[in-house]
Amino acid sequence: MTIHTPPSWLQNGSHPAENDRLTTQALWATTGIISPSSLAVTASAPANMSINIAAGWAAVVGTIQPNMGTYVAYNDGTVNIAITTANPTNPRIDLVCLTVQDSYYTGSADDVILQVIAGTPASSPVAPALPANSISLATVAVAAGALSITNGNITDTRVSVTTNLPIGDITGVTAGTGLSGGGTSGSVTLAIDTAVTADLTTAQTLTNKTLTSPTINTPTVSGGSFTTPTLTSPLINVGINTQTGTTYTTVLADNGKLVTQANASAITTTIAPFGSVAYPVGAQINFTQFGAGQVTIQGGSGVTVVSTGATAATPKTRAQYSTATAICTSQDNWLVVGDIS
Repeated sequence: MTIHTPPSWLQNGSHPAENDRLTTQALWATTGIISPSSLAVTASAPANMSINIAAGWAAVVGTIQPNMGTYVAYNDGTVNIAITTANPTNPRIDLVCLTVQDSYYTGSADDVILQVIAGTPASSPVAPALPANSISLATVAVAAGALSITNGNITDTRVSVTTNLPIGDITGVTAGTGLSGGGTSGSVTLAIDTAVTADLTTAQTLTNKTLTSPTINTPTVSGGSFTTPTLTSPLINVGINTQTGTTYTTVLADNGKLVTQANASAITTTIAPFGSVAYPVGAQINFTQFGAGQVTIQGGSGVTVVSTGATAATPKTRAQYSTATAICTSQDNWLVVGDIS
């Protein structure tokens, strides 16, 4: 092997076509179509024993011998090609291809053709071999006794051309931990994988996470617990349940909240039994006397309340704005602490 001289387009040189094709191969390195829609194969409409090949470009690297370079072929409109009559007994697979014929290397023709090469009928047919200097466009499954070809019978075999030109050093985007998507061609999208990464909208479970300066509004832990959590400067906003009547029975949503009770008359607050409201052990409910009416906290049916109040089972708030907290120490057992009398 030796360097090809003269180089392409040297003034006063003799330039064989092969030199130009080798120059073209510097642009189009491999056999393939040059745009996504180029030379697509579809069934005729209405369906019959023929197929259509769309307009477009193809680059074909010569394969008869080494260093033939790249031919560039162009089809400027849809071409219809007949499919050979089906075998009455066995199916076959036909090959649709574009072939460059160059008499400088073999044969007598100098052109480019679109052709359908009929396969051999067989019980388990295979497609014919691709001729030299060709690009495969599609295969067509021709059933025994078939009278027409549909798009369902056509398998696209086109591949896109590749280039030797530098196009940047990013050849693909891989989705790492916490991401999904990625790809090696076209528009590439990365998305948060919510199975392993927290986001702002998806309900998720955090495991082994450190929350720094979090703001937690009306938090609820359901069916689980925090194990040795680390909360740095957390802000926990307490939910408020405003009550203005003279009687009130607690509900499950009161757990962790402040129940404000404002009325000029005395107020009786009843802690609901577990049979009605399934409070977890450790539940806490805060009560504040916002009005002149003193608040008495008592247990519902089967609920035991203990406190340091004058009447341990029915403690009362001491004065307006006094606050007491009821803590569930076990099922239907509550300890009331705070500014009580």
